Amino acid sequence: MANIVSSTSTSLKEYRLLPGLTTEASAKHNVSLHSRLCRSAEGYLTLNTPFVSASMQAVSDDRMAIALARLGGVSVIPVLADEESQMAMVKNVKQYKAGFQTALITFGPDNPIREVQMSQSTHGFSTYPVTDNGLFHGKLLGVITDKDFDAVTDQDIRIAERMKTELVVAEEGTSLMQAKAKMIKTGRGFLPIVSREGTLQSVVFRKDLEHHIRFPNANEDRYGRLVIGAAVTTHPQHRNRITRLIEESVDFLVIDASDGYSAFQQDTIRYIKFLGDTPVIAGNVVTAQAFEYLMEAGADAIKVGMGIGSGCITQEAKATGRGQASALIEVVNARDKYVADGKPYVPIIADGGLSSPADICIALALGADTVMMGNYFAQCTESPGDIHYRNGQAFKKYWMEGSVQARNLGRYFLGGSQNNSTDYFAEGVSGWVPHSGSIFDVVPASCSKLKASLSSAGCYSIEQLHNSAQLEHQSPVALGDSAVHNMVKESEIA
Repeated sequence: MANIVSSTSTSLKEYRLLPGLTTEASAKHNVSLHSRLCRSAEGYLTLNTPFVSASMQAVSDDRMAIALARLGGVSVIPVLADEESQMAMVKNVKQYKAGFQTALITFGPDNPIREVQMSQSTHGFSTYPVTDNGLFHGKLLGVITDKDFDAVTDQDIRIAERMKTELVVAEEGTSLMQAKAKMIKTGRGFLPIVSREGTLQSVVFRKDLEHHIRFPNANEDRYGRLVIGAAVTTHPQHRNRITRLIEESVDFLVIDASDGYSAFQQDTIRYIKFLGDTPVIAGNVVTAQAFEYLMEAGADAIKVGMGIGSGCITQEAKATGRGQASALIEVVNARDKYVADGKPYVPIIADGGLSSPADICIALALGADTVMMGNYFAQCTESPGDIHYRNGQAFKKYWMEGSVQARNLGRYFLGGSQNNSTDYFAEGVSGWVPHSGSIFDVVPASCSKLKASLSSAGCYSIEQLHNSAQLEHQSPVALGDSAVHNMVKESEIA
């Protein structure tokens, strides 16, 4: 007969964090939310804010990814039906910023001025390096800007006749802070980084450094570019997409599946590892056996959660899933045993069942390193969903990746006869969520509450929370006492 698990599945909302001794070290202003996202070739890819926006069309696009990365989190660009659109979003995030740029359009000295004008009209750039061969990694000869020529009379003149050749440059190996100091000292807004032989290696813009100062917690790669992830499927037909995403310098890949305990996911992990050292996050899982299976395949982090998203109906449709607290407890215990056996620490991502900073805190206290959220980010101004108004209140469109709407948008790759068959059934719904405002207000407010929670627990970091947190399962009556009761709020009377 079937194996019946005797324990009862529990939700994050059933637990409360017991207070610990708060000291100066764990005072709110000293609490760090720095955490590990996944293993990488350099050790670990880390986040300054432990928030990941879900790989959903209604949640994560390049606009959301740029905003969240600036605030210390990271986004996962979803598997779009149009492969080019996914590539473009990753590229937009990587080129957005704000550090050592290596993808600038470059001209040679013999190109006519009209080509610079055409590029300015198309791309909006105003500054272009000039190299001996017209390639970015050629020998730097000068720079030409929109202020160096007459747009009417100079169209056919060679760039060499108008470019500036007296340049301030920095040698390869210069840090962003050193570049900033040099630009301030020389009054320049553009600093080429060159090798000892004079070959152009990268470029730093002062406006990018100002951005860096404004968002000191931004998640950046070693070149100063914003960090971004992308989702992929286990379908062999999509393997070219995996290769292209790696070529676009995506920082990590996420295998997109509601149930990650499959041989198909194992094959995909091994394929990605065959291509190189790009980190791969696997899942979703809710049991120790599934965790161990994906770790054997080489996963660099594991997503935990099934059937608990705000609009997910997987448990109703397929009777599969688990309460998020129970899932985390079992998988974290498996992770800790994995580490105790002398194997590397594997970050865990809590995905689903998170509707408030309190839920986030409980997930982290139970052992998650980061949290992946959909509904939370879908409510923000920066999400892709349209805003609609009803009775004076603003709402944003939100749909699950397993919904009919996502399928209509081409979300799933349904090969063969499935495209026109009755084999498909929805595992999610579409609807509306209240508009909560800009992510630049929402995330800092949540982080403030999260830091206060850690401080009350006597913890100054997420790692210490893992080791020192005391949690208690609450009865329904105790949970009722913790909510507003025996009174009517003013907002309900007005």
